[in-house]
Amino acid sequence: MFNRNHGSVIAVREFDLLLNGGDKSSIDCQSIPSKAFEWLLANGQSNNQESVDLIKVKKQGRSIALQVINYVGVLETPCGTRIEILPKISEKEDNQTATKVLLKMLSTVHKLNMHRFENSSLQTLNRPLFEILIGYFLKDVSDVIKKGIRSQYTRAQARKPYLKGQLQTSKQINQRPGCLNSFHIAYDEFSPNRAENRLIRSALSQVMKWSKNSDNLRLGSELQFALDDIPHSGNYALDFRQWSKERSLVHYCTVRSWCELILSYQSPVSLSGGYNGISMLFPMESLFERYVAIRLRKSLQPSLKLKTQASSCSLVEHTPRSGKPQEWFRLKPDIVVSEMKSHEPLYVADTKWKRIKEKQATAKQKYDISQSDMYQMFAYGHKYLGGKGVVYLIYPAYEHFSESLPSFRFDENLSVRVLPYDLSSDKCDLLGIEMVLPELSS
Repeated sequence: MFNRNHGSVIAVREFDLLLNGGDKSSIDCQSIPSKAFEWLLANGQSNNQESVDLIKVKKQGRSIALQVINYVGVLETPCGTRIEILPKISEKEDNQTATKVLLKMLSTVHKLNMHRFENSSLQTLNRPLFEILIGYFLKDVSDVIKKGIRSQYTRAQARKPYLKGQLQTSKQINQRPGCLNSFHIAYDEFSPNRAENRLIRSALSQVMKWSKNSDNLRLGSELQFALDDIPHSGNYALDFRQWSKERSLVHYCTVRSWCELILSYQSPVSLSGGYNGISMLFPMESLFERYVAIRLRKSLQPSLKLKTQASSCSLVEHTPRSGKPQEWFRLKPDIVVSEMKSHEPLYVADTKWKRIKEKQATAKQKYDISQSDMYQMFAYGHKYLGGKGVVYLIYPAYEHFSESLPSFRFDENLSVRVLPYDLSSDKCDLLGIEMVLPELSS
């Protein structure tokens, strides 16, 4: 069975159903405690237009079930139930592969230590996702401490019975007569109390609240002892801006990405209320989009450049009765690849975290491709490519979509190619196509 219980951790995949109570456990359906179910039912759907739903209510016989959508990661409910959501990259029951793929995507997008994820052992992959992430973070913090915690001179002010540094004359003159045996001084103190160390200390304290793994807790306690003299960060954003890039802090580089991930952990807006449990959830649509863009950028020739979320074109131009011409309805394709010198777009691509079915090749079923996606590609092709060339739709590969579909033609000059991206092997037809396009543009 897919269910992977570690204490009170329930592992499910995207689009699986959560049932209210009971002990059912199958490849696409899991039971959770009634308190957890009711909390998710009340908090898992968005409260405004800017947030995205975490769950969708479905009918299940005479009762209802909750379908997990849009996000992957881990969530803890107030009753202590931890729900781990993995991406559904296969119809098969293979949680280790799903975990490994998600770790690879997170490490690439968030610039974490890549080779450790690629070499993850089966024993490591059997742990809950957040315990794996915590374990690697702790190892990187341990490496920083072994190579040396960096200190810096900071200005300190104090009242001491001795002179040190600079005497603060105005304060000294204005102090009460009975305190003349002490001095108001300002001096430079060489201290590990600096932005980088404060953020590490804060991130370490956060994961120690989350972890229940004995190995992680033991190592975390040792690291907390080593950083005991360093205070927590009082302002994450300010301290991240003050993070130094000087050469002596090269060994801090990897741990910064971890701190950003842990201290700014994402969650649906509707879940970011008063409850402060684990909510390390990642929007799968965005994660897939950013991952594919990074992999594609690495495969490009030096003469080409890739831009994400380009916004140089709009759908229409409009001149209000009183005012200047304005461009309305900005078109923002996920990926635009252009020539470096001429800046001329060669092709446009959009990623969609949806499942399509290559066998549903009828005018009615349309492979499950939405009409709005095709309208979108039509607009991109005309506005960015001048109505000539090829635009690409990239969907995740799985058992029912493993090969590129035959071309879709808008007209004799503009067409759409629908491609699968295999997240396990990182294979996609688009990764090799840039070798041909520069010749076509000449």
